[in-house]
Parts: sequence; structure tokens; C-alpha cells
Amino acid sequence: MTAEYVLDDVAATLRAGKVQVNELYKFHAWEVGASRAASGVHPKASLEAGSLFFRSALTHLARHIAAGSGNPTEVFALVATGMEESLSRRVREASESYHGFLLNEVQQAQEEERRRIARDLHDRIGHGVSVAHQQLALSELHRGTDPARAAIKIGVAQQAIQEAMEHLRQITSDLHPQVPVRSLEKALLEFLETVEDDGVSVGLDVNGDESWAEPRVLDESFLILREAARNALTHGGPSVVLMRVDIAPHELRAFVQDNGRGFEPSRVRGRGVGLASMRERAELLGGRLVIASEPGNGCRVDLSIPLKRQVSELDEL
Repeated sequence: MTAEYVLDDVAATLRAGKVQVNELYKFHAWEVGASRAASGVHPKASLEAGSLFFRSALTHLARHIAAGSGNPTEVFALVATGMEESLSRRVREASESYHGFLLNEVQQAQEEERRRIARDLHDRIGHGVSVAHQQLALSELHRGTDPARAAIKIGVAQQAIQEAMEHLRQITSDLHPQVPVRSLEKALLEFLETVEDDGVSVGLDVNGDESWAEPRVLDESFLILREAARNALTHGGPSVVLMRVDIAPHELRAFVQDNGRGFEPSRVRGRGVGLASMRERAELLGGRLVIASEPGNGCRVDLSIPLKRQVSELDEL
């Protein structure tokens, strides 16, 4: 298509007797540059293609010019100048389009990286600080009546702060990713121990074989479920929180349900980093997160993530 436009410019140049380039060349070249950038074609390839076309077309046109009437030298010079101008303008514009496309890609990548860092800061650092704050408050509550229990709460707070500091070092240094969860059930149990509250009954049920899920799925699922339970305990004021995880070869399904005060989901949509983080983590795994709640009737968070089915020897027979 670009060659056709260039030859049209050459024809217009011959008719006018001076160099003519259709003003629409910018739109044509912009589309070409963006398309090649999306396909991973470097501008160098466009330049080489333009050079090859110029030589081939000029050789072909030279034969016709030599066989025609008039001054062949002037006609040849006009054709060469017009073709060079048409091609160079298009190549320059396509190159700018190419770089513009890449700049947008870089910007999007940076925005996604900022969102990832925000999720990690909230889910990993924020959680540790929240646990430490809660445990210190409980230690203050028990300090006068049960010093031993207060000391245990302080120990848990110190451990939470140490873990938060370690996560912060991992995020800021970016030397290695968060260590994946090896056992989802164990990780959830350890979390529940850190937020133990005498006024809340918490039930956990994990079914299925965790080896059916990739480590990344287990890790992200833990962060989602932990955030859901933490939200319930922190904001819902429940007396009961139930957590269940069912892992099948094709899907991981889980829910966190509480009987707390509940809320109106439409009023908090777009405001809470925690809820947005949970949804994003599920979507990045190709999964789905559904939050159902209403004032006075608690809250239920349902998570579903498709799993890559591992083909066994029996499947291959």
C-alpha cells in the first residue's frame, strides 16, 4: 500500500512539474509505524525496504523515461526527487509513530508496575503493620490483668514488624520475588493465629490436593483470602468468620464469609485499595472475585481461579 501511495506522488509530481506529496501521507505513515511497532518490526527494516523500493522503482521508471519524449534528464531528476521526498517523509513519520507507540507501551508498563507495587505494599507491608497495631492494642488491654498474655501479644507484634521489614526490603531491592506459599492451609492457619481474638470464632476448611495448583496461584490466593478475612475482622465486627478452600484439578474455589455489620459494595467501589488489589490479583490469574454484602447482613467474598490441568499418564492413554 505504501508503494502505491509513493507512485501516486510521483505521478502528481510529473503532472505538476514540481515535487508533490499528498498531505494524507502522515496518516498513512502513522498507521504503518504503529502497526509495525505492534508487530515488533524495527524502523531499520522499513528503511531498508524503502531503499530497496527506491532503487527498483527508479530503475524501472528510468527505462520508460529513456524511451519517452522530452528531456529525459530533467524528467529523471524530477522523478528521483519526488520519489525520494515521498519516501523520506513517510519513513520519518512512520519512525515517529513507532517511537510514540513504544512510549505508550512503556507508560502502560510503568503504570502496571506502580499498581503491582501498591498491591504489594498494601497486602504485605500494610498487613504486617495492621497486625502489629492490633497486637499492641491487645497487649495494652491485658497488661494489668494478664501480663503473660500481654507479653505474648507483644512478641507477635514484634514478629509481624520483622516480617513487614523483610517484605519491604524485598520490594525495594527487587532482587527476588516473594517466596511462594508452599502450603495454603498452613499459611492461612498461621495468619489466623496472628489475628486471634477471643470474641470471634474463625473456621477454616481446606479440601483437595494443593499440588494441583501452581505455587503462584497458591501465593496469590493466600493474599486474596487473607485480605478478605482481615477486612472482615477489622471492619465488619463479626462474631463468626468462615473460610473454605476447595482445590480440584481444573479449578480453585474459595470463600470468606462473616456475620458482621456488612456494607453497601457500590459505596466503596473504587475507594479501597484492598478490594481493588484482591480483584486485580484474581484477574491476573484469569480468575474472578465476587463480593456480596449488605448492611446488617455480613459479607461473603467468593474466589474462583481456573487451573492448568496436569496431564497424567492415564490421560495420555
